[in-house]
Amino acid sequence: MSYYLAILLALLQSPAVPDKNLNTLIDGVDTTFGRMRDFSSDFVQIYYDPIKPKRQESGHLYLMRPRMARWEYKNPEEKLFVSDGKTVYFYTPADRQVMKEAVKESLDDRIPLMFLIGRSNLRNEFARIEMLREKPFLAGTQVLRLIPRRQTGIDDIVIEVDPTNYQVRRLAFSSADGSRSEFIFSNIRTNTGLRSSTFDFKIPPGVEVLEGLTQ
Repeated sequence: MSYYLAILLALLQSPAVPDKNLNTLIDGVDTTFGRMRDFSSDFVQIYYDPIKPKRQESGHLYLMRPRMARWEYKNPEEKLFVSDGKTVYFYTPADRQVMKEAVKESLDDRIPLMFLIGRSNLRNEFARIEMLREKPFLAGTQVLRLIPRRQTGIDDIVIEVDPTNYQVRRLAFSSADGSRSEFIFSNIRTNTGLRSSTFDFKIPPGVEVLEGLTQ
């Protein structure tokens, strides 16, 4: 037997990561997020709208409980989305404009992930959770569909979970208006000791300030 054939046979015989059942995945995600104090990763955000072209952006994300977030957009332009736990700010330097809104009033698609940090009650938060047998976007993940219990404008949330560590690698939100937002996470790090000052935001002088994120 040749050396290369032996390697190929060894790879084919290597045990694959077994699929986890629905309850195991839910419990794993619950435990992972319940123990999580902070989260950071690179991200790609893709937005689909029935009447507009697909839009794709990317950057780096920081999350920390309670309800703190910092989305640093790098491509195709620099933008900043920050939550200090009480107020959400969205700053577009090129437009010299800041939009702000209370966290509790915001329905922005970036908000739901922020609320998962430190939480461990998926079954209470969602009316139904089901496993989808469709091919995942990210190889090796398993796909769950979550139906919100409350009326928030989001019809469902699809998540792709890494069954080896129960990290959420991808989220897709489908809204009642037919739009969909998708987030893909890579280079994930958790519990690194982020400081609350990471989520401070001071409105730059001379910029226009608008109330509400949907203007």
